[in-house]
Amino acid sequence: MLRCNILVAIGAAAPVAAAEVSVAGDVLSDYRFRGVSLSDRQPVADGTLSGQAGPWFAGVEAISSSRGRYAVETRSAEVDLSAGWSRSFGLLTPSVGAIGYLHPGGEAANGEVFASLAGALGPATLTLAANYAPDQGAAPGGNLYLQARAAAAIPTTPLTLRAAVGREAGAFAGFRASGTGGVKTDWRAGVEARVLRVVVLGLDYVGNDLPRIAPGRLQKNREDGVVARVGVRF
Repeated sequence: MLRCNILVAIGAAAPVAAAEVSVAGDVLSDYRFRGVSLSDRQPVADGTLSGQAGPWFAGVEAISSSRGRYAVETRSAEVDLSAGWSRSFGLLTPSVGAIGYLHPGGEAANGEVFASLAGALGPATLTLAANYAPDQGAAPGGNLYLQARAAAAIPTTPLTLRAAVGREAGAFAGFRASGTGGVKTDWRAGVEARVLRVVVLGLDYVGNDLPRIAPGRLQKNREDGVVARVGVRF
């Protein structure tokens, strides 16, 4: 990812710290969140602005159409706000932080805290992560999501192989139309190509083990599928 370095002065006599700002934009054939379509299998646009100063980071992501965390109300835009701490210690990189999910004109906002540990080995990276949403209006009883994901660049090619598997229990483990909680497993596997340094092409197969028997739209959103994406990174 190309980065734009900005000098940020903190106070008149404070030292100058280097901050990195990144911008990304994507068009996706489907918005999948933890294995489930939140856009009724329709295309979406996704834009992200993120920055990091030392070990501290923050970001905002906007998605053009979403039903929220498995909600069944009318779709609206989604805005995700995140902030946290991340630092590398040799081959290991721990991260902690919080993320808020906002739905202007849609369902109530909800939030999670998260922690992850990434390890690098040559061209491969393995990450273990956990997201926890406490009991709140949009997440009755709370929610826990555990995930393992891996990425491996293929040497001398622009290709990166990616795979992930997650296990979720609580308010977001199933559509609320069929209950206020449960347990599910989801998975994703695919390939990503970097073209002309700033263009990214991706293709993923995404699925979950939720029951396929559900009212029309919900059943369609639970079905496995292929997600294609094209984007830019600066």
